[in-house]
Amino acid sequence: MITTGSKTFFGLGFAALFLALVYGVITNGVGAGGAVAGISGNGAVDALLGPLTIGYKGGVGEHIGYAMLLGFALANIGFGTATSYFRDADAEALAQLGGTDTPPIVLGPGPNAWPFVTAVGAGIVVLGLATSSVLFVIGVIMIVVAGVEWTIAAWADAASGDPEVNRIIRSRLMLPLEAVGGSLLLIGFVIFSVSRAFIAFPGMAAVWIALVMGGVVFGGALVIGSRPHLKRSFVLGILVATAVGILAVGIIGGVKGAPHHGEGEKKESGAAALVNGLPGAGV
Repeated sequence: MITTGSKTFFGLGFAALFLALVYGVITNGVGAGGAVAGISGNGAVDALLGPLTIGYKGGVGEHIGYAMLLGFALANIGFGTATSYFRDADAEALAQLGGTDTPPIVLGPGPNAWPFVTAVGAGIVVLGLATSSVLFVIGVIMIVVAGVEWTIAAWADAASGDPEVNRIIRSRLMLPLEAVGGSLLLIGFVIFSVSRAFIAFPGMAAVWIALVMGGVVFGGALVIGSRPHLKRSFVLGILVATAVGILAVGIIGGVKGAPHHGEGEKKESGAAALVNGLPGAGV
């Protein structure tokens, strides 16, 4: 029996499969004067069999679009099969598999910040497409990291009916990776964002900005360190706000770019002309 959750995956999968076949047939007919001419002409059998047999008997038209639609279809059909096989993790089905009369207590996913991080990463990707390839790479990294963390968090929240046990399970799996990978990503993120801000301003302005930023970070660390009873959510909010501020400074600096010094360019041009005017300079 097909479960409720798997119906969504099967619907998306078969709809994408149908679209892949239609796309293959239409793009097969582009070179033959149109889809109608391709289907009704001498190559009608190949135009239809190609998409149906995934290119084994005939062409599939435009390969990239056909492959993307077909891959999406197969992925959703696979998800639907797995979801139906595991019965949507229904409590009664789990009790039957476990040989007990009492359904186990399974908690749903708890609140976490990874959906927000994913949304921020998507925004940075869009901004990077318009401004800088570096921002695009940063956004992609954020989306990948947030996706992994979000998946592990959802899996750990449903591991048992005890939130503390779920937290321990997740910590044993992710803390070693987060301690090393998170530190490296954070250091690189801060260095890049701050460097973009320094490049966008002339010499002394960058120095004053560095002093102000260092003073704010040092003062905030002193305040947080002197109050050990602060709520964890409050400290996390401060850290997230600081990260967003640093990211905003980096984006503004990256968009603004390095200042142009007209006088320096003139001096450099004059020095270059003087060197070029020396005997043997062109040798």
